[in-house]
Amino acid sequence: MNDVKIKVCGMTSLKQVQELALIGVDYAGFIFYEKSPRHLGNKIAASDLKYFSDIKKVGVFVNESKEKIIRTIDEYGLDAVQLHGDETPELCESLKDTITVIKAFRVTGDEDLVNMLQPYEDSVDYFLFDTKAKEYGGTGKKFDWSVLEKISINKPYFLSGGIGINDIEQVKLFTSANNVFAVDVNSKFETEPGVKEIFPLKEFVAQIRG
Repeated sequence: MNDVKIKVCGMTSLKQVQELALIGVDYAGFIFYEKSPRHLGNKIAASDLKYFSDIKKVGVFVNESKEKIIRTIDEYGLDAVQLHGDETPELCESLKDTITVIKAFRVTGDEDLVNMLQPYEDSVDYFLFDTKAKEYGGTGKKFDWSVLEKISINKPYFLSGGIGINDIEQVKLFTSANNVFAVDVNSKFETEPGVKEIFPLKEFVAQIRG
């Protein structure tokens, strides 16, 4: 039995968020970055999300002010924030007393990951590794996960970037051997940005957990 958590990011429909909870998804991600095609905007009323507690709600922010993040946490009843930009360890630490903090790192494989991660080790709860693109946000492509096995990572982390239904065996092998807290999926389970395919997600959850 694999006890890795599952996060589905880029949610824009309350009905689909409710469906995620029913199929056993642990985290739903909501993007508060206006340049993203999955920007939440006014697609779900803040009051509707605030009181929905069947799934953990993660707000995704890119280089946002602390004031805006705190306000959004309160308005939407968020359980965690995912900081996907160039946020400082100081900002992360200042939020950590208020909420669970996930710091995202965008990976090509050429970075000095040890030096990138070290300043954040005491100021966040989890790391998240995603594939680096020109813009902030997802690419729908995987990076070479072996770069994570070559270093000592002292935090549990979310594995992200182009993970789909065809990657189940690879995901199970990697998560069983490494300090992966959660698998983060998004575009590979969409019919269009922000609209998820629930049945393949249900199959993914069942097989990852199997």
